[in-house]
Amino acid sequence: MNALATQAATAAADKTERGLLRFITAGSVDDGKSTLIGRLLFDSKGIFADQLDAMSRARHKRTVGDAIDLSLLTDGLEAEREQGITIDVAYRYFATPKRKFIIADTPGHEQYTRNMVTGASTADAVIILIDVSKVKLGDDGSVDLLIQTKRHSTIAHLLQIEHVVVAVNKMDLVDYDQTVYDRIVGAYQEFAQQLGLKDIRPIPLSALAGDNVVKKSDKLAWYEGPTLIELLESLTVYDESHDDPLRFPVQLVARHDGHQANDFRGYMGRIEAGKVSIGDKLVVQPGGQSATVKDIVTLDGSLQSAAVGQSVTLLL
Repeated sequence: MNALATQAATAAADKTERGLLRFITAGSVDDGKSTLIGRLLFDSKGIFADQLDAMSRARHKRTVGDAIDLSLLTDGLEAEREQGITIDVAYRYFATPKRKFIIADTPGHEQYTRNMVTGASTADAVIILIDVSKVKLGDDGSVDLLIQTKRHSTIAHLLQIEHVVVAVNKMDLVDYDQTVYDRIVGAYQEFAQQLGLKDIRPIPLSALAGDNVVKKSDKLAWYEGPTLIELLESLTVYDESHDDPLRFPVQLVARHDGHQANDFRGYMGRIEAGKVSIGDKLVVQPGGQSATVKDIVTLDGSLQSAAVGQSVTLLL
């Protein structure tokens, strides 16, 4: 009975662990997706000095003087910088003391929706940006959300993305008015309920000014929730394929010196399903031979266990 209780507790802990979070930004053109990612990286100290220097001297920047155009950090193509829009999916990696992240900056233009689907296909969460200045607020209380906002939300539902963060951006353009925010969030939640989206996390912010992205803003004192980075750090990620039998395709056999019988021999690859721990007994196919895991080696050192999605070297 105690053993069963221990296994149940371990499984529950696994399902709430905060591992690597893959997320995308989505929304209409000029909703501030690239600027938001740039702000996240800038305020979380995820940009190198040479990158900042290059962006401050960029030919196609859309800021005045020495001010940095944070959107250029992900808009790397020349055509993107010339037109001021995102065309291809751009991936960026950054980390905080609490979590590691992979961001996919996806295009908002209708013409490049297929590229947005590419970025969303591996995402655990999506940030749907809504530009408050583009939403039509009727005198009768109606709220008209943009077509791309609805389209990208529908794609997120079809791809079964677990978490949806609704970032109501450019709050500085409406003087941080809570009433405007509440009306937009209410309209989106109504649309999301019809669509079937479940985990909706609304948040007001200004990516350009940095309000509520990494640091709380006094201008949004009426908002009592977490900042965007705090929210992303708290999202749970659990892959059902953790429960599947281990599948570990060997991509390379690493050896130091193949002439010695006791030489290092590591089997390198990516875990495609399940998980593995030191001491586990594995069956090597197609030969059917069994072996015991002696060590799990990564660039960061040895691990006690590893799960689906991790690239490791197994010593048997």
